[in-house]
Amino acid sequence: MASKLAQKRWRERKRHNKSAPKCQCGKRLRLESRRGLCRACWLKTPEGKAYNQHIVAITASASKYKLNRPQEAKRIASRFSKELGFVNIRSLEESDTKGCLEVIQGIGFTHFHHRRDKQTTIYSLAVLSEHQRQGWGRLLFYRVLCRAIEARCDRIFLKCPSECAANAFYSSIGFKLLGTAPGKKRRLNCWQYQIQLPLLFMCNGGGTSRYDHIASECGWRLGIQSFNRSNKPGWHMEMIDNQWGDDYDHSQHLELIKANKPLIATVKDIESVEQLREALKQAREIQQYCGRVVLIPKVKSWLPSEYWLGFSIPTSHGSTSIEPTWFGDRPVHLLGGSPDAQAHYAKLMNVVSLDSKYAMHDNVAGKGKSAWQGHNCGIRVVDGCYESFKVSLEKQKQYWHCDRLQPWADGLLFSSEQSFNFSSQESLRSL
Repeated sequence: MASKLAQKRWRERKRHNKSAPKCQCGKRLRLESRRGLCRACWLKTPEGKAYNQHIVAITASASKYKLNRPQEAKRIASRFSKELGFVNIRSLEESDTKGCLEVIQGIGFTHFHHRRDKQTTIYSLAVLSEHQRQGWGRLLFYRVLCRAIEARCDRIFLKCPSECAANAFYSSIGFKLLGTAPGKKRRLNCWQYQIQLPLLFMCNGGGTSRYDHIASECGWRLGIQSFNRSNKPGWHMEMIDNQWGDDYDHSQHLELIKANKPLIATVKDIESVEQLREALKQAREIQQYCGRVVLIPKVKSWLPSEYWLGFSIPTSHGSTSIEPTWFGDRPVHLLGGSPDAQAHYAKLMNVVSLDSKYAMHDNVAGKGKSAWQGHNCGIRVVDGCYESFKVSLEKQKQYWHCDRLQPWADGLLFSSEQSFNFSSQESLRSL
């Protein structure tokens, strides 16, 4: 018997004297298809071929390595019985079905849980001793952070034995010590990581510029574009952006990602459906060494749900013709644009991260100005390019990360109704 929805559609077609929708091959479509094609015909299109190749590649990869994630996590955990205690294999299997188990074969794993009160709790995180101090522990944390963002959690919590060396690691990646709690046999340090969205990135010189130092001091995450080839030793890049245009070198891009193991990494822009298969192949290679891969669509197409999407804000450097509503509820990274343009698009999409070099442009910091006002307020002059850059980043961060019920509501910084007049440098610094 036909469903109520099918019956309703039949009555609507009868009322308007319309025939049932058909595919180009003549097959009648049971349901209204967004593409106007049956599945067999759609799989013959470039988009359908890319989808089929992606599914086949994932299936082949799973069968090739035959990785039993809970068993691998249990094997690694057995090397840390003193630090982790007893790890229940049933608990690992249950978490794996919920997507709360991240495993890097032969290297490490992390086991966590999303609570209803928007807290993600890490039960265990371990990296084998022969692979420590290579960025794998930080990468596992990035995977947990991305999962927590996708689950709409606002903090990450864990407990660690007070005498364990891992406490220094948690402190170095941004956790704050809340205090200690009694355990069954020893005292435990309670650590918490506050998630502030959107994640703010500054892609510049990879630690070689004074602008990078200022951005780091202002609380922005550093990034680099892959045409720079390498970053300054001792400086970790949390975003790797691809090189624009036809000069893109995927092998160079991949090597930089392997060296840094960043939080997010982009893939070359998808400017046509024919480029989708190549982009997905590159994304599968990159995702082994980063928290999340960001696909940048310039054409409407099917895209795997495990990747974040990038939206190029219209500028003189480039843009996308895709309307913001097409992105739906997918996590979105804003690429470039002015602060007020980013604030505008953040109201229309599920923006979880953004990058900005607007404060460094020749017409802003290069001339000793500040870009943080935006809209009709204009750009206010500040003495010195470095001071201008610092003020700009501080004010942007204040806007994005302030505590308000409506995160993207018109506020002091990006409101078109506000007017500011500064008579001195001291009045600017007092804000």
